[in-house]
Amino acid sequence: MIEPMLLTEVDDDSVLDKDWIFQEKHNGTRALIHVKDHKIVGIRGRSNNPVLFCFPEFKDVTFPFNSAILDGEVCVFKNGKSVFYGGIDQRRSVPTPARLRELPAKIVVFDILQLDNEPLVHKPYQQRLDLLLAHIVDTPLVEVIASVHGPGSGRILWDQAKKYNWEGIVCKDPKGTYELGKRSKQNLKLKNYKFVDVPVEKTEVNDKGTKIYSNVEIDGKNILVEAQQAGMFNINVGDVIRVKYLDIVGDRLIQPTRW
Repeated sequence: MIEPMLLTEVDDDSVLDKDWIFQEKHNGTRALIHVKDHKIVGIRGRSNNPVLFCFPEFKDVTFPFNSAILDGEVCVFKNGKSVFYGGIDQRRSVPTPARLRELPAKIVVFDILQLDNEPLVHKPYQQRLDLLLAHIVDTPLVEVIASVHGPGSGRILWDQAKKYNWEGIVCKDPKGTYELGKRSKQNLKLKNYKFVDVPVEKTEVNDKGTKIYSNVEIDGKNILVEAQQAGMFNINVGDVIRVKYLDIVGDRLIQPTRW
């Protein structure tokens, strides 16, 4: 079993000023892609569960190399943005022909762990990324993650994340190695959180804190709020609580989860 490297979430945006590589954080499902005889023979999720049967559109994808282990994200894009709810979350089983047409998947590759018989996990990330760019040509089904690198590039990409409401960005040390099964300090994620002040209409205390219920107007739309407030046990009806959220799907706030 290969355990994928995990990102460390940070709140300090000073990471954007590092001389690192910066990439959009796509909102898909993590995938370790196994290639043999130039074709994808297996895709395993973060928990090592096989998921290739969910994505039959990948069965005819070919690569110029004979074998490899790739790390990436399987995404469903809508209007140029990778979408989880109403997107990749609907591709968790064998798809119907209609679902394949409506929600086509795409692999966004951001790392390579082995190429043919050569392990690459101990090589610096810049070298691994260069190998991806040299060997994989973008197609409608597979692409290499877009990256920026250089003075000010992190700030520019972060501004784009906020403008286009991406989930966030990933910040990678170009000298960093691949740390199997570890939460890396050389590979960080900065989430694009938003905040809203919510007048509490109902509360439910639990062992983690208090879940609050309310409705709030955001951008002229009435939004239902069901938000867990961790570590807060003394919230009362009528209080105004600042709630952190990642996105709005339909009429509901989507709260962050830490991986």
